[in-house]
Amino acid sequence: MKDSNAQCQKSADKLNILCGQSTYELQTDFPVDLLGASGDYALLDDEGIQGALDECVYSESYSDCVERAEKILFILPDITRKSGLERFFPSMLAEAEKHGKAVSIIFAVGTHRAVTEDEKKKILGDAIYSKYKDRLFDHDCEDLTAHAFYGITKSKTPVFINKIYLEHDLIVSIGSVSHHYFAGYGGGRKLIFPGIAAKKSILRNHMLALDASGGRRHPLAKAGELNHNPVHRDIVDALMISRSGRNFFSVNTVLDEEGRLLDMVCGDLFMAHHKACEVLDSRFRITPARKYRSLIVSCGGFPKDINMVQAQKSLDRAAPVAEEGADIFFFAECADGSGNSFFRDFFDLPSSKAMLESLLTDYQINRQTAYNLRTLTERFNVYLYSSFSEAECARMGFKKLHSPSDMLPLLRQGETAFIPSAYSFLFG
Repeated sequence: MKDSNAQCQKSADKLNILCGQSTYELQTDFPVDLLGASGDYALLDDEGIQGALDECVYSESYSDCVERAEKILFILPDITRKSGLERFFPSMLAEAEKHGKAVSIIFAVGTHRAVTEDEKKKILGDAIYSKYKDRLFDHDCEDLTAHAFYGITKSKTPVFINKIYLEHDLIVSIGSVSHHYFAGYGGGRKLIFPGIAAKKSILRNHMLALDASGGRRHPLAKAGELNHNPVHRDIVDALMISRSGRNFFSVNTVLDEEGRLLDMVCGDLFMAHHKACEVLDSRFRITPARKYRSLIVSCGGFPKDINMVQAQKSLDRAAPVAEEGADIFFFAECADGSGNSFFRDFFDLPSSKAMLESLLTDYQINRQTAYNLRTLTERFNVYLYSSFSEAECARMGFKKLHSPSDMLPLLRQGETAFIPSAYSFLFG
């Protein structure tokens, strides 16, 4: 996959830092390197969207798939992940209606909280929400009785998927492709598994991100890695076990830092996703020429920093650019707080070593996320500007940054970089 270095060559002394839905403008005393700066992207037009739906990767066109289907299940991302679907989902629904097909919609929340009614309206738009309100379904990973069992993967993951999946013969997954900190890439196959899988399945799959024999995070369960990634391989295995009797049409979008549609790859559940990952890397994978003693890191604003479970992914992305022990000034509002109690309460343990020992005996998904964050706050001196109190920051290993300008005297001339949208880029 092609790496891009072109966006590493900029510098600036005026910084616009996104945090939640606010922007902070700061003037530094000296220029800092700008990593992952917004490019002059050409947005995908309506003709390009239709072309992606017609000329597909290892698949018939969307229209042909719909024509042969009886019941169609659309799987959409929750509010924490933009997908650009407002540009094309209305026309996809219209195509299904034209052929008189029964349609259902479910949100791929995985272990996240349920999507609120207001959020559904925001994702779908008022017109679609009103029209399909009775065909919108919520996924509850905790309710095992709401799932069908398909078998067990080679890695001993039990495959339980929401029963609504069993009731439809065409599964259409829609999501943006992004770098995922232990599954390699988001989007594609993840909309189904773990998106609408049971918690029991998700726990076992995500536990593969740990290397029990080595007492560490698995070195190949990382962003940008698919071929040898144990988590990804297990997801593929789970879907191969459960795919009998169903056809799939995968819509994979590539978005810019503002959530605008740059590209779209449709077709086979796996091959179209792989192609979209290549497109993503060609635009957003960067190999910096050096590491820095000071880093200013923004997730890129809401919803990338809606809570710390989501926000920590941006810190993880930025880490390869920082020297060991570097000062990192991290901007993440986290309006929804930690994200969940499993994540929040795991910081009662005193160190990443204690966390890992606990995970290997009693694994919980967002405890692993807490463990990953703790490894970062132990390696680096991380100042956090957010809605968290000073005590809450300290529990997670952060120092609270009370004002954006408080970091200015701590920046190192000639050794500082600014990453304005860390969630959107993969470094290293």
